[in-house]
Amino acid sequence: MTASTSSIWDVHHHWVNEEGYIERLLGRMDQLGIERMGLIAMGDLVPDLFILHEHDGHAVDNGDLSKLIREHQDRFWGWGYLRLGDCTADDVDRLKEVRMSGLKFHVPKLPYSDPDYFSIYERATLLGMPCLFHTGPFYPPNPMPGQGIRSENYRPIHLEPIAHEFPELRMICAHLGVCWNEEAATLCRMFPNIYADLSGRVDGWRTAKPIEWFKEIFFWPDAHRKVVFGSDVHCDEIPATLEDHWRIFTALGWSHEQIADVMQGNAGRIMSS
Repeated sequence: MTASTSSIWDVHHHWVNEEGYIERLLGRMDQLGIERMGLIAMGDLVPDLFILHEHDGHAVDNGDLSKLIREHQDRFWGWGYLRLGDCTADDVDRLKEVRMSGLKFHVPKLPYSDPDYFSIYERATLLGMPCLFHTGPFYPPNPMPGQGIRSENYRPIHLEPIAHEFPELRMICAHLGVCWNEEAATLCRMFPNIYADLSGRVDGWRTAKPIEWFKEIFFWPDAHRKVVFGSDVHCDEIPATLEDHWRIFTALGWSHEQIADVMQGNAGRIMSS
């Protein structure tokens, strides 16, 4: 099994606002053996996220993503983006109606654990929609005055009360919490419904971590059952981040079957349960 193997599911990718991005992305997926991908379109919140080439002037949103899923339902599923504090449980219904498979939360106005958001999680649970939470500090390409950016609201530990209240809600901690890795890993170990991805650039949070650190943080026997692959980079950078993930998983000593769980099996179970 190599880093270019088939049947890879990438649970975390943003639709970048560049001309022809989806065509470029599909080509990259074919090249790398990425069978399916969970795609996010956050509208005008961060329209310049991951731009490497010329910005096409658009800010793709849930409506654009819904149309794309209809055209490529065999390759993409949609994470419908909701900004907690600006939405209601009815918005979850609407996203389900336009074929979103799950929900993506980023930049909540209050901590994820605030009871004001419990009606959102309750509806997601009832509709069988897994939730992808940004966890860890957020550093956008440009300052966002007036948007209430507060990374303390995105700490992994805020998923603990959600897991207690909604034990059937499947949740993914994006980026393993970035600087709150132990929190995220501990939650994954303790709660059956919490998982994590290690997504991000090769020169990002994973860079300074020696392999012994990964062995310490994923010490329990079935840790491979709680990790999913996510890229969260521009499609031009997926090959490098995929190789970096492969370096980590093989150095952990995980078997062919265990790595297959991380690269596809776990995501398949999360999205189909």
